Amino acid sequence: MKKNIKNIALGFSILVLFFFALSYYSKMVYDAAINGRDSGFIAGHLTNFANYPNQIKEVLTSNELAGIPSTYLKMDSSFQEVNHLNYDLFAVNSFWNIETNGWDIKLFNLKNDSVIHKWTLADKGLDFVTTDWSFANAVLHNCIILPDQSIIVSADESANLMRLDAQSKPLWINHELIFHHSLNLDADSNLWTCSADLFKDKRLKVKGASIPDGKIYKYKENYITKIDQNTGKILFHKGISQIFTENHYKNFMFGFGDEYNSNKIHDPIHLNDVQPLLKDGKYWKKGDLLLSMRHRSLVMLYRPSTNKIIRLIYGDFTNQHDVDIVSDSEISIFNNNTIRFKENKANHICKVTDSLLSSEIVIYNFQDSTCKPILTKYFIENKIWTETQGLHQRLSNGDLFVESQNSGKLYLMNNSGVIMKKQLHTPLEGYAYHTNWIRLYEQLPY
Repeated sequence: MKKNIKNIALGFSILVLFFFALSYYSKMVYDAAINGRDSGFIAGHLTNFANYPNQIKEVLTSNELAGIPSTYLKMDSSFQEVNHLNYDLFAVNSFWNIETNGWDIKLFNLKNDSVIHKWTLADKGLDFVTTDWSFANAVLHNCIILPDQSIIVSADESANLMRLDAQSKPLWINHELIFHHSLNLDADSNLWTCSADLFKDKRLKVKGASIPDGKIYKYKENYITKIDQNTGKILFHKGISQIFTENHYKNFMFGFGDEYNSNKIHDPIHLNDVQPLLKDGKYWKKGDLLLSMRHRSLVMLYRPSTNKIIRLIYGDFTNQHDVDIVSDSEISIFNNNTIRFKENKANHICKVTDSLLSSEIVIYNFQDSTCKPILTKYFIENKIWTETQGLHQRLSNGDLFVESQNSGKLYLMNNSGVIMKKQLHTPLEGYAYHTNWIRLYEQLPY
């Protein structure tokens, strides 16, 4: 009798343990489904395992497996190209060459697509050990042509910033940092760019800030970096979190809405443009910088010479890119006009913020701190919206150039209407090239 009771008790205990294990496993699956990798080490593996069918499907249906480069876009069949340009407008863009497995950088005329000069870049001598990105995916952003026909090139999100001569021979290559987004020259012809720390063993080197329970809150630091265009040497290098902290604005750096998770590396800033001020204005001095920080929906006017934040600019724009000078008291901002949020605490979703249903260009006035959109009608009519990236430039005649990067579409417009809208055609019918932060020249740069 005692033995039977003992066996029943043992069986009951095993049943309880089984249901506990099942319940605990169900909780991990639930947490993984709701919070993904954020909910812990095991949940991360469960998430990876659950995603295998989707990953296999993505691979089997991928453009790469079909021989279509990742930098090619399916053309929009409803997109009607227009070109009423009656003046020369020169553009620089990078193009992936499927025959050479390398990059072509072309200076061409948007008026008639004629190519004036071409540089080429192969992966020889480049560093992709310290990055997650491959050579084919590291698009060459925002290239700068110099008066001797040399060109400054950055392979985006990699440790490869370089200057090539007119025959595409490297004059110098800098492998010290991960370089990304914009390239701009200051009044002394030095280069300013966005950068991040090198990867180590395929993992990003991250910074950390202590939180009350003694743990370290990990985050990706964003840097502004000044480079000597003649040598490639670093002249100035400073982290955005340092700038905020030293100017008593910790709230803009560490005032996250995200719940702390030690397994997640946060990118609270996401610097995407460093724009040097070339001459004095009413509200800035020559040598100051405008810094665009997407994840804060914030533009900073910063003075490197004194390490002072002169002004923090925020308002009617969200997740913005590309800041330009309009006058001695105004700047223009590419307003992506998107919100980023989590649906079911899992997938990041981007949406247009309001009924505008487009991106826009806003003019910020330093005198009264107001933001005013321009040419909104044409943005809405043409459904110009890019979830990420995006570029604009106001020409000397007042015409506005817009690059809607995600869709690979280019526009030129003024108060009278749209002068040009086009895509850059690939050798593969039905596909367009990605636009890679095109730089415009109204006059040939050499």
